[in-house]
Amino acid sequence: MSLYNLPINKKSPKIVNAIVEIPRGKSTKYEYDPELEVFRYDRSLTSAMSYPCSYGYIPSTLGDDGDALDFLIYNATPIDRATLVECKVIAVLDMEDDGDKDYKILGVPTSHVRRHYNLKSIDPMFLKIASNFFKHYKELNNKDVKVFDWHEKETAYKIIEEGVASFSKK
Repeated sequence: MSLYNLPINKKSPKIVNAIVEIPRGKSTKYEYDPELEVFRYDRSLTSAMSYPCSYGYIPSTLGDDGDALDFLIYNATPIDRATLVECKVIAVLDMEDDGDKDYKILGVPTSHVRRHYNLKSIDPMFLKIASNFFKHYKELNNKDVKVFDWHEKETAYKIIEEGVASFSKK
């Protein structure tokens, strides 16, 4: 079974399985290739930036950009590539990449010591750093990225539900 179409978490959209593609602090972009069933090197960031958190996707979802929904894991330590992490959904960053909606769902591992999170409990500096990162990480590649606001988990739940429905129609 491909890591791209793993069964959806039964607690979704509040709890999701996320697959890590890029550990926190790295500047190399990897993407899971569902046809080859491997993690493929995509590129190195041309900016002097690194991913502010572990980054991956939610299996069995499909976003407006034609890929699985992107997922940001709010965790102090980097998580290795290809790791499945069960996460509680906290919020979503609204953004566009080359004209397509490219939401970034934010969550925290369910194993996290602190059990209750919402958007207001996330370090405001992390939210600014993540927004700044996604606003500028493709700038030197002449890509048009627009970053809007962070939204509470209810908005993220709707996006996840739509992503699951789009994937099942595919």
